[in-house]
Amino acid sequence: MTNCREKQVEKLTENCNRHGISLYGLNHPWQGIVHVIGPELGITQPGLTMVCGDSHTSTHGAFGSVAFGIGTSEVEMVLATQCIMQPKPKKMLIEINGKLGKGITSKDIVLYIISKITTSGGTGYFIEYAGSAIRSLSMEARMTICNMSIESGARGGLIAPDEITFNYLKGREFAPKGDDWEKAVAYWKTLKTDEGAEFDQVIKFEAEDIEPMITYGTNPGMGMKINDTIPTGSDFAENNKITFLKIAEIHGY
Repeated sequence: MTNCREKQVEKLTENCNRHGISLYGLNHPWQGIVHVIGPELGITQPGLTMVCGDSHTSTHGAFGSVAFGIGTSEVEMVLATQCIMQPKPKKMLIEINGKLGKGITSKDIVLYIISKITTSGGTGYFIEYAGSAIRSLSMEARMTICNMSIESGARGGLIAPDEITFNYLKGREFAPKGDDWEKAVAYWKTLKTDEGAEFDQVIKFEAEDIEPMITYGTNPGMGMKINDTIPTGSDFAENNKITFLKIAEIHGY
């Protein structure tokens, strides 16, 4: 198995060299998980369409990019043509307003959302996260939320870029420099949803309702506030019934 893996890495290096594709291999100082090094190096920027053979490519959406995971054959299509065939997803807005409580993290926020809409509540949708609570978050926190859009079944998630985004990107290796930076920021500031834009689904939450979250079951939709009681027996059955009703409501059944 080790030899097989070594040959796979060797072949990847050989093919990238042959076709002029940049590769940050195992011993390269920039080597790492794609949805981590993209933001760290400033490769991830607002307004880009980004795809990768990694289900959590949606992480890049925290920068106002359209980003989602694709399969191996689709990776081949993108490398060959810079294009990809995709069905148009529906649009969902999740808005969270208000002030987050002490100690509430982005993981609590997204687990709270998933506990409300379920692990299939986002199926067929691309989610935009908005509201004052979202705008207050750091880039790392925004990345966590967009990363876990996949756990709700969504194709991806994004957050409109703002000053927090620009400050994070400024000075990074592949970020624009000098006059190009000023031009890029001027463009990035236009990348926000138009006032009165229509969504297929709009869901609103209050930040004050979010508490530290835990999951008690086999999927991230089975989440609860840390002070709640884990449902058992008839309570568990009733909780599942409510979950199915939520799914039906979200998808208009």
